[in-house]
Amino acid sequence: MKTYKGLNPGKYPGNIRLDIQIVDLNDAPSFTEEDFWKIIDQIIPDEDAGEEALEASVHVLSERPVSHIYLFEDRLAEKLFLLDTEAHARAAYPDGHISADGFLYARAAVVAGGKTRYEAVLNNPSLMPVDEGFEALLSLAGKAFQRKTGEEFQYIPIQCYETFSNPEGWEETWWERLE
Repeated sequence: MKTYKGLNPGKYPGNIRLDIQIVDLNDAPSFTEEDFWKIIDQIIPDEDAGEEALEASVHVLSERPVSHIYLFEDRLAEKLFLLDTEAHARAAYPDGHISADGFLYARAAVVAGGKTRYEAVLNNPSLMPVDEGFEALLSLAGKAFQRKTGEEFQYIPIQCYETFSNPEGWEETWWERLE
């Protein structure tokens, strides 16, 4: 079995999916890192707002070409993956009892906080928030896709962002810390 760094081929044993996107680059402008953060910056930073906090970002992303929605999801996955380290998890869970879902939502809160916060936490794991999460961010691309096309967003980003998917960020005994 071939192992793909950062991908999770064991997530769906026996099933392989290949998506091919054909994009006319003359019709769709590029989607840059700056574009990603401009969409993130539309999020209303209110823990109580939940999915409503995404409305402006969903609107902005849904106005772009469909290829940008896929590219947004890929960039989001990359950022969540890079925060998926034991050092970040230890900062978020000082007692050592790591919640896989909770840690994913905490990483999402960091990204939702914008580029400055993301880069600070990425470079200094001790800044990882405790008891903070923003699960709703994970649905932003799906909501934008559905609004634009009227269809369900069925896309698996190139990078797996589930907790413990970054093999360079974790010791081999990570499973002992699961709740």
